[in-house]
Amino acid sequence: MYIITVIPIGHGMSRDTLTYFTKKHVIPGSIVTVPLRSKQAYGLVVNSKSVEENKSEIKSLSYSIKKIDSVESHSFLSTSFIESVSKIADYYATTVGAVLSVLLPKSILESSSDLTYTPRKKKTDSFHETLLVQCDNEERFALYKSLIREEFAKGNSVYFCVPTQEDISSSRKILEKGIESFTYTLHGKIVPKTLIDMWKKITKETHPILIIGTGSFLSIPRDDIGTIIVEKESSRGYTTISRPFLDIRKVARIITKVSNQKLILGDSLLRIETLHEEKSGDSVPLSPLKFRSLSSAECRLVDMRTPKDHDKREFKIISDEMKEMISRGEKNNELTFVFCSRKGLAPSTVCSDCGTVVTCDVCSSPVVLHAKNGHNVYMCHQCGRSREADVLCTVCKGWRLTTLGIGIDRVVQELSILFPTRKIFIMDKEHITTHLRAVKTRDTFFDSPTSILVGTEMAISYLNQKVQNVAIVSMDSFFSIPDYKIHEKIFHILLDLRTIAEKKFIVQTRQEHVEIFDDALKGNLFDFYRREIEEREELQFPPFTTSIKLSLTGEKKAVRNEMEKLVDFLKPQTVSVFESFITGKEYTAHGLIMLPCKVWVEPELLTKLRSLPPSVTIKIDPDTLL
Repeated sequence: MYIITVIPIGHGMSRDTLTYFTKKHVIPGSIVTVPLRSKQAYGLVVNSKSVEENKSEIKSLSYSIKKIDSVESHSFLSTSFIESVSKIADYYATTVGAVLSVLLPKSILESSSDLTYTPRKKKTDSFHETLLVQCDNEERFALYKSLIREEFAKGNSVYFCVPTQEDISSSRKILEKGIESFTYTLHGKIVPKTLIDMWKKITKETHPILIIGTGSFLSIPRDDIGTIIVEKESSRGYTTISRPFLDIRKVARIITKVSNQKLILGDSLLRIETLHEEKSGDSVPLSPLKFRSLSSAECRLVDMRTPKDHDKREFKIISDEMKEMISRGEKNNELTFVFCSRKGLAPSTVCSDCGTVVTCDVCSSPVVLHAKNGHNVYMCHQCGRSREADVLCTVCKGWRLTTLGIGIDRVVQELSILFPTRKIFIMDKEHITTHLRAVKTRDTFFDSPTSILVGTEMAISYLNQKVQNVAIVSMDSFFSIPDYKIHEKIFHILLDLRTIAEKKFIVQTRQEHVEIFDDALKGNLFDFYRREIEEREELQFPPFTTSIKLSLTGEKKAVRNEMEKLVDFLKPQTVSVFESFITGKEYTAHGLIMLPCKVWVEPELLTKLRSLPPSVTIKIDPDTLL
């Protein structure tokens, strides 16, 4: 008989390990099915002991041990990965099982009994280091191709990690040339049967391979992976949107460190935190970092604050410069992409008499004006509720409701009037709900000369070719978001669109301070980085601190009472409490702990955080503090 220690796999597991006994000897790293709360759950075996050798320990237990009748005894995950998962769980103050639920696809977990892992002899000269690549896309991918061939020559495989499914498609076209039969792609939209077959091929292939995949497949057991490349390192797509709120970039850091692998972080502009690491010596450039981005496009900033005709004083959406660019595009058979930062007709509506913002009558979030079936409606993007737009102000009962901001539907309406013969495509999350539909829209746009594509931020990752003319109608609304990372987000969007533009790039703005626009249009990455890092150091924001955000949602009085108890419980740590910037159906409050750089993981605080009830949401290094 054997006593096995099992980590239950799942999001809501309150305990990290459970103990069972079985007749079979089970190898650590195996996946087993265990009884848990009158149900069956998957678990990872991390330890196995003979009953004969541990009789005294078993007798001293204060609880009874359940029996497992049927187990499959074979190795499924590498020991280094299991060790990595434990460290990841510590960093994010969660359980090992919760981490595994993110890094092990469900279809793979369910078929684990058929997926045998054969350990490979690891090279003794392997070592961990973090290398940085910052340059334009073409140069960066040329460097990746060379590096992959070098790793193949050494007998090493490479994992090329990207944030989205579309990034997998575009990266494969470039990287697989010459090694097509040894290149595999992995993402969450692959049907289970195909995914299982591919997993088997990858684990059994004796030749070095290139895996291009998202972060949820970093668990794949290939001991010969010598390098993990994290491409588009600045993308927010690397952070999971549900518990346990992992950042795949940090996950890759921990895995490569435990497994003695090289980690390469690449982008046209790396995150501010990552660039600071190079200055502090925690990482080194693979090649000299480029702080000047080149572009063949003519870049122009258009000030929309003062109309050319002072007598008219009308609010213009499309400038004369943009009209001229689009008109010339039609004559020259050119494509045009128009970026808009917001959905709908107008992002917000305000009463001109008392200043009250029109909000959702269910969750109190600001509503967005949309055109639907020939008439206007207000839609709430928080709870999804919609209602007719012919309403009065809820405070003063006034009828003078004024729309503010520029939404994508309003831009499309304006362009349709100005250019009635042009094909106009729309790409935002309201109109495009699936990946396949986005790809089809993109491809149809590129196959339609003189057409115009109007899109929000989601469209940028789908534009896999140069577009002759690119314009930003407005992104001024981003500046109103009180987030310390918002300037970095704005700069990345500007830089990405400038890279896409082939001939002309126009940016419209009503902002008075345009340093960020000047730097982006000139490709001046260094001055932008210098200003950002100086401001963060002055305010003691990351990377100079580690932030831990605790959130509670519910009835206002109850949340405030619970937050007071939480602040007292976490002493001597200082917890700053504030209301959520984003409103919803219920009241939300945040508690923020700012730790000195490199202090986390702190054992005493970790124990307290892990003891908190599920009602408290914990985020380590969150993308936003709002």
